Amino acid sequence: MSHPDQILGSLRLSIVQTIAKGGMGQVYRAIQHGVEGFGKTVALKTILEPYAADEEFVRMFIAEAKLVADLVHQNIVQVYHLGRAEGILYMVMEYVDGVNLRQILDRHAAQGRRLPVELAAFFASRVCRGLEHAHAQTDAEGIPLGIVHRDVSPRNLLTTRFGEVKICDFGVAKARSLAMTDDDRRVLGKYAYLSPEQARREPTDNRSDLFSLGLVLFEMLAGHRPFAAEVRSREAW
Repeated sequence: MSHPDQILGSLRLSIVQTIAKGGMGQVYRAIQHGVEGFGKTVALKTILEPYAADEEFVRMFIAEAKLVADLVHQNIVQVYHLGRAEGILYMVMEYVDGVNLRQILDRHAAQGRRLPVELAAFFASRVCRGLEHAHAQTDAEGIPLGIVHRDVSPRNLLTTRFGEVKICDFGVAKARSLAMTDDDRRVLGKYAYLSPEQARREPTDNRSDLFSLGLVLFEMLAGHRPFAAEVRSREAW
C-alpha cells in the first residue's frame, strides 16, 4: 500500500505521499477520485502489515473508526470511511493541511520564544469545543456514550494553514459502548500528559481529558512540561 499510483478498490484512492509513520501504522496523503476528473484530498491511515494480525490493535483501529464516525465537528478530524484492501484495514479521514502543536512548540523553543498568551488561550479554547462535543455524545436513547479521548497531547492537536484547530487520533479513546474489557488495566496515552487516574490505571471520564489539556496549556504558556516524564505511549502513528 505504499506505491504512489496505487488505486484502492471501489473508492478509487491514489496515494500521493507519506505524512507520518510510526511503529505500527502509517498515514498518507491521498486523492479520492470521482467522475469527470473529480478529486478530493484525504488522509489515509493504515495498519502496517506485520501488525494486521494483532487482534487487539485491529480492534482498537476499528473502534476508533466507529467512535469518530458520528463526531461531526469543526474541531475534530473527520472519519469518512473504513475499508480493507489486500487484507489491510485502512481509514479514510479528513486531510489537515497544517502542523501539529508539537511542531509549533518545538519551533518556538528553537527560537528561544514562547507562544503568545492569546494564541495559547485560543488553541486551548478550540480544543475544549471539540472535547465538549465528543463528551456530550449520546446513543439513540439519549444515554451518554462516555467518550474519553485519553491521549490529549500536542501531537494530536492540529492546526490548519487557516488557523482552524482540530483534535485527531482517537486511537486510544474509550466509550462505554466500545470499551475493551481490559482497557483500565493498561496505561494508554503519553506518559507526560496522563491524568492521575490514567497513571493509576483506574477508570476515566471526561475530566481526564480536561486534566491532560491543562498540562498542554501549561506547556504552551510556560514553555516546558510541568512534570518530568518520557513522552512514551502505545500510539502507533
